[in-house]
Formats: sequence, structure tokens, C-alpha cells
Amino acid sequence: MLDKSPISGYTIPNAVKLYQTDWEVRYEVRQVRSICLDVGAICVPPLVHAAEFRGLYVDAFHPGVKSHQEVTELVSAAKQANFNALIVQVRKRADAYYNSKVEPKAVDIAADYDPLADVIQQAHAAGLEVHAWISVFDAAMESYPPERKQICLAHPEWLTAKKDGSTSLGNGKLILDPGVPAVQEHILSLVGEIATNYEVDGIHFDGARYLGRNSGYNPTSLASFKSETGESVDPAPNDARWCQWRRSQVTGLVRKMKARLAEVRPSCLLSASVMTPTPALASQICLQDWDGWMREGIVDFVMPMLYLTSESMLQKATPLLASKHGRPMYIAVGTFQLPKEAAEQQIADVIASGADGMALFSYHFLAAENPSLVSLTDLAASVFAQQEGGPQ
Repeated sequence: MLDKSPISGYTIPNAVKLYQTDWEVRYEVRQVRSICLDVGAICVPPLVHAAEFRGLYVDAFHPGVKSHQEVTELVSAAKQANFNALIVQVRKRADAYYNSKVEPKAVDIAADYDPLADVIQQAHAAGLEVHAWISVFDAAMESYPPERKQICLAHPEWLTAKKDGSTSLGNGKLILDPGVPAVQEHILSLVGEIATNYEVDGIHFDGARYLGRNSGYNPTSLASFKSETGESVDPAPNDARWCQWRRSQVTGLVRKMKARLAEVRPSCLLSASVMTPTPALASQICLQDWDGWMREGIVDFVMPMLYLTSESMLQKATPLLASKHGRPMYIAVGTFQLPKEAAEQQIADVIASGADGMALFSYHFLAAENPSLVSLTDLAASVFAQQEGGPQ
């Protein structure tokens, strides 16, 4: 059934009629969103929530997508535990778990193997969504051998720095600087090639922030800041204009990622894992204005990382919902550190908070069947005993 759109007489699918499956709802809603993007509508309609989102992070630091057998086991386990979405890491630190023309293939997979293509094929056949997860600014560790520091060696001018000029951040991390235009173009190339070449349901990103206010002192960024503000000396880490300038660099990249997806795959969702405990603190400390992203609609949903141990999930999650701005919010739960009873309680609290669902970190720990931690088997027998349809 088609209804006339108020935009230039376009016909768009009616997204409010009843469907037999959540997959049909998702398809219709995304057609509406795609057409609105294509004709340049000012406001992109928020997603329609029809099922509890149950996402499973699959990090690339552990087994999960390193071989066809691992992917088969992953999809089977996620399906049996009644998840409906996989958030699969395809970029750790400037390495690709897919066939990329932009970055080298990860060293721990076969040269002729394409993990992302395999995950998509198997997961979609099982009714699971696939969101390709990229860690946007991570480049390498100082301790890496040269063959794993290619981007740092080829483009040392892309690395962020502390005020003292050191490029080694916490625990020896080497991070790309958000304020360098070439860095942003590099990230956009990754987003573009994934969305163009793979039928992903979404692009998910994390690390879209600064590692504290004493970072971002890349010479190119400093020069741009001084040119735009008229400053002549290097600003202090807490300088208000410097903080806002860096914050705007991250937001500008998110806005560009959304625009790139609109060009190459309008139905592809853009989402982010974001910092907590509050959006205000994320903005102040990490210069990550995810509340603004949601308000503007340049992300389709966020997953606040509430990796709690003994604190009350319900008390922490509920206030975050004020930043939904009409869009879905899924709470990221740190099941990697939780015993069975605590994990089940946190998941129940997420549901009670009114959030639209959750994402659990991560598959590796849930699949390990460690008696001191919650497992996929535990979830399937308790809080995930009933199946939910695919997310929209």
C-alpha cells in the first residue's frame, strides 16, 4: 500500500500499516527514509521501533570472525540465544576485516578470506542484522612492529598529540587526529567503501572522541584553530574555544559520514557507541557531543556504554533517555565483567528503564562458558528466553 508524500508528490510506502514480520516493517520504514534523503528533506524521520533491539558486539581482538568456521559458530550461537543484531568489528587499528582498498587486511585472517561478506551472508540467512563496526581514530600501539604501523609510518602528520608534543597517549596508543582534514577523508573512504560494497544494515562507530582534553595538539589542527580564531599561542587544554573547536571536528566528521551514507546506501543506518555516565560529561571531558548528534539526527541511534559493576543500571540508564530526541537508544551492557545474576538484573533494568533495547559486550566472553561470568546459554534460559524480531 502506497501513500502520497507531501514532498514534491513522491509516493512513499505507508510505514504504519500492519505487517506480518519485523523485517517487512524495517524495509518499508527504510524506504521512507531513503526517499526523504534522496529528495533533500530537511528532517530525516526517526526510526520506528517495533521490537526490542538485542545487539551482540563481536570484537576483532578475539575469535569470532577470523574464519568461516568461527562465523558459522557465531551466527548459530547468536541465533540460539535470541539476539537479533550483530555489531561486528571490521576495523581495529587501521586494519581491515573485509576487502579494503584503503587499509591493509588484518594479519590474523587468511589473505583470501572476507569476514564481513561471510558474516553478512550467514547472518542475513538467519534473520540477523549486521552492523559493521569501525574504531574511527585508532591507528596502532607504540609496541606494534612496523608492518602493523603502516598508517603511522606513511602519515605521521596525521597523529594527534598532547600539548607537550608527545604522540603516545594512554597505554601507548597512537591515535589519528580528528581535526586533520586528510584524516577525515580517510575515515570517509572507509565508510564509503563498506557501504558501497557490502549489504550492511548499518555502520557503527566508536572512538569518535578525544582521549581527554590534553590531546588534539596536532600541528595542522593547531594551525587551523589559530587561523579561524585569531589566536597566536597554543591554547590550554581547558580553553573554552579550543574545546569547542575540537568538539566541532568530531561532530563534523559524524555529519559527513551520514551524508556519505546518504549518497551510497541511503538505507544504511549510522550509529555510535558513546561515552557515559552522562552526555554532558562526554561533551566536557571527551569532547563528544552525542546529545547534539541525536538532536540533529546525524546518527540513527546511539549505544551509551554503561559498563557497570555494582551500580544501579536503572538509576544510571533512565536519565540518558532524555537524549533520545525521538530516536532509538540501546544501552551497552558490559557483560564481560558480570556474573549471571548481575547480568540478568542489568538487562532487566535496561528494559525497565524504557530504553529500546541493549547491546552486550561481547561475544567472546559470553561464548566462553566461564562459570564466573554470564554466558549465552544463561541468557537464552532467562532474560532472552523469548525471541524478538529484527530491529528497525
